[in-house]
Amino acid sequence: MKLVVTGGASGVGQALVRRLGDADIWILDLRPPATAAQNVRFVHTDLSDRAAIDHAISGLPEQIDGLANVAGIARADQPEAVVAVNFLALRHLSEHLMDRLRQGGSIVNVSSIAGRDWHAKYEGLRPLLDTPDYDEGLDWCRGHHDLLARDPYTFSKRMVTAYSLLAARRALQADVRINCVSPGPVETPLYPEFEALMGKAQSDWTKAQTGRAATPDDIAEVIDMLLTRPCGWLNGVDIPVDGGYSAGIQTGWIDFTASPAMLQKQRRR
Repeated sequence: MKLVVTGGASGVGQALVRRLGDADIWILDLRPPATAAQNVRFVHTDLSDRAAIDHAISGLPEQIDGLANVAGIARADQPEAVVAVNFLALRHLSEHLMDRLRQGGSIVNVSSIAGRDWHAKYEGLRPLLDTPDYDEGLDWCRGHHDLLARDPYTFSKRMVTAYSLLAARRALQADVRINCVSPGPVETPLYPEFEALMGKAQSDWTKAQTGRAATPDDIAEVIDMLLTRPCGWLNGVDIPVDGGYSAGIQTGWIDFTASPAMLQKQRRR
């Protein structure tokens, strides 16, 4: 089995690579993994640079079994860089590697529960979704700097989820699958950056609703299932992997109006 994993050197990506065992794996990341078996190949790739992504693609096998787009960042000096790494690179890789997938192959994109409300924001997402490629998408982002600056991470994850569902049509035609997973809080080296974005009080409240944050392996095992297991009729699905947090919000057994973020918003009013 030949698999491509972005962000495979740390966090959820690293946990996924461990689970994939003796599969032939190509890791696209900025840093090499701390340890790597003979079946793991590291490809230095800056996902904020389209030329670097194309160079990485040129060195990948002509046929692969799956692509896991795990890499992501929470913040950067420029908000468009967050969208470039989290969405534009993911879309670029997915579009260019879909034709290399064997029949029945799989793409799995890592989104976030922050992007679960994508449908309510769809009209605002469509202009970027409609851009044809990485470069025009980046130009759109630069032209909407102020819009993205408010919360580039959430915007980028809404884009990932919306794109994954839209791309299911092409995947169906190609006899492959594309799905995404949306984790809640995950204890990775990047989590302090996410906590800084939402505030510690909100972070602690969110984790308290399900008793703990996820481990990287909690997320990796679902990606592994979608990437390598025989679930061939599962296409165009966003799976929240959050211990039931999304279910609680949707059905009311978690009262989001009591969260620190909402209470602070009410006080401002």
